[in-house]
Amino acid sequence: MTPVDGSGYGYQLVTRYYAGALPLEVLLGLPMIRRTSLFLSIAFFSSCVVLAQPKLTASSRPSTGKSAEKLFPAAHVVERPIFSFDIARNIKQMDATPDASHWYVVDEFGQWRRVTIDSQQVPHEFHDIPPGGIRLSPKGDYIIWTGLMRGYTRLGFDSTTVYLYKDMAPIDHYVSDYPVIEFSASGDRWAALLPYAYETQTGDRDFVVVDGLLAHKGEVYPHQFSFSHDERHWAYRATDGLIEKLVTDKSDTSIFLYKRTPLTNGQTWDASIWRYTPDVNYNHRLLEGRDYDFGFEHVAKEYRTAYSSLSADTARRLINFNNSNQGLYRWIADVHIDDSGRHIAYFAADPAARGAKDSANGKRAVVVYDGKVIAGPFAGAGRIFLSPSGAHIAYTSSTEDPSLYLDGKLVAKTGEIMDCVWSPDESHIAFAALGEHSKAFVVANGKRSPLFEKIGRIGFTPDGRSVQFAAMRNNKLIKILQSP
Repeated sequence: MTPVDGSGYGYQLVTRYYAGALPLEVLLGLPMIRRTSLFLSIAFFSSCVVLAQPKLTASSRPSTGKSAEKLFPAAHVVERPIFSFDIARNIKQMDATPDASHWYVVDEFGQWRRVTIDSQQVPHEFHDIPPGGIRLSPKGDYIIWTGLMRGYTRLGFDSTTVYLYKDMAPIDHYVSDYPVIEFSASGDRWAALLPYAYETQTGDRDFVVVDGLLAHKGEVYPHQFSFSHDERHWAYRATDGLIEKLVTDKSDTSIFLYKRTPLTNGQTWDASIWRYTPDVNYNHRLLEGRDYDFGFEHVAKEYRTAYSSLSADTARRLINFNNSNQGLYRWIADVHIDDSGRHIAYFAADPAARGAKDSANGKRAVVVYDGKVIAGPFAGAGRIFLSPSGAHIAYTSSTEDPSLYLDGKLVAKTGEIMDCVWSPDESHIAFAALGEHSKAFVVANGKRSPLFEKIGRIGFTPDGRSVQFAAMRNNKLIKILQSP
């Protein structure tokens, strides 16, 4: 699982959601727009994991999330202290492997932040260590991170320097801002996207570093980076005003795609492309792309029937998956593809909805699985969790009546469910929720852990009966083994 806290969202050991600063377009499932759009620091809720059979208990009842932990009895928990932090320092973020063999914690005092990795404190402090600029690899075997030193002139913050590290080892520094770290599907390769620090910045800028080496520079606003499915090649998009370009490792120069016409609400003429990827930056199984397919497999494309702002009310969206068109809907969100690329699931607007009250963003939603509506309508879209094989699907209803369902059956009427994981044999699910004071707890086999401020990646023991993870409480990092 992943760092779990009031600003985190998970990972993949079983699965993951990652704490990071992502573009607003990605969070909303919209095509990416140029860098002048707002960046949204993920403020997802804390998470916990619950190993749960698909049945209700007598105590199951709706919960607002403020006291969700009271729905479950306490589990047997063994705690082992790992590291203590200065109580005066504010813990900003953390991630750790389930066995706590590799971990990092970012803390802050005043205007300075620092990183501690495996009990070693990096000797340098920085003005910022952004959530999107520090990541533990999917396998948990190394950490890529960035520290920012702000630079200010009469033009503004136009000379911020980004220092790039792999674990404790410095790699290089660049004049940049808003760094983004990406991994290949296996986690064996990585890339750092380092866009310009200021729009009128001169000299070398817009860097892309791959596996520690400068791979490309100079193309305005690098984004949408992806490795090919075999991980031998890479590509990314560059957006300079209305000019869209494609940059690949197969050419020293960029490829002009088109000059787009300005549209309202940051829309583009691109189809959105979703592909399977165990990389966890976009919630484990998907990557929102543009209108290019660079060595991807298991691709789903989302099209619109009209792109003009004047037709926004009548336009429809559809998914093309495995060369087959699925139904037309006013909107589509939270697309997931299974590991084999044979199954797809997503939320879509209720086809029966009519009128503005039903069709506005976040209104009535249905669950679509392999092109068929299987659940709903709900008051709004929740979250979808597809098992690795695609044989099982869990999903949440909207916050008006918060509930978790597994294969169409009600599992729990518990609020603030933010993530869900699967046991190795897919016989159990694990779901993430908030407890009192926005703290996280873990429930396995119907029993819960204590509350924690932050939780790292959660993994099953080989027998599937227990879970283990690292967690923060009162500025102490603790390893947890939780049994029934």
